[in-house]
Parts: sequence; C-alpha cells; structure tokens
Amino acid sequence: MQQAVEHYQNIFGLGPWTVYDSTPDKYWFKGKPSHMRLRQGKAMLGGIELELVQPLEGESPFHEFLATQGEGLHHLAFNTEDFDGMVRQFEAAGFQPLLLAEAYVPTYQGIVRACHFDTRAVGGVIFEVLWKSWLQKG
Repeated sequence: MQQAVEHYQNIFGLGPWTVYDSTPDKYWFKGKPSHMRLRQGKAMLGGIELELVQPLEGESPFHEFLATQGEGLHHLAFNTEDFDGMVRQFEAAGFQPLLLAEAYVPTYQGIVRACHFDTRAVGGVIFEVLWKSWLQKG
C-alpha cells in the first residue's frame, strides 16, 4: 500500500491519502457468509474518489483478482442513496452479488454498505454499489 501511495503521490501529485485497515461487520462472498480484512487507501481527484485495495486476510474478489490478474483496475464504484433499490436493479438484470458487505468505518464515523456485481461478460467491468451514511443528506 505504501509503495502505491508514494507512487501516485510522487508521479501524479495525488493526495492527501487516508489509509486504514477494515474488516466488514457483515460480509458475504459469492452468497456465503465469509471473512476478509483489507487495507484501503483513498484520495480525491476533483470529485472522484480513488481507492487502492490491498487484500490482507480471508477470501474476496480482491484476493482472486490479485491472484489471477495481478495489480490493476478492479472495479468502478458508484454511490447511491437507494442501496437496496440499486441492488434489486442489478439482480433483476440477472447479476448476482459477488461481494456484499456492511461495516462501521471509524475513519469517517459512519456506516458503509457495498455490493459488487461481476458484469464483465457484458462490459468487462465489475461494478460496486455503495451507500455511505456520511454522504447522506439530512
């Protein structure tokens, strides 16, 4: 993580970076309860949040991607105010959750809910639907 953060800081001037370890409070991988621990690094580029993910423990799409593809772009994430509605929309289109997680994030003092959908067969991309309590209005 530190090497990647320094690379993006030194080469592109990105930062400041917030780096923290996370373990979801609730986590399912491919529909089964599971465990993972990650190190995440986040920085803003204008209105776009860049996230670096280092898998540390357990099983996850990040572990699989690193083992089969190496380092690189894993997914595109989109924040939504209607998390459950967006998950239902992907499921109605025939996509099953690859990862489903919920966690309290002390760094942001709030709850995040995340769901990954493997849509690579259609567009070559894994999409992540996110709901972050600290971004909600009101």
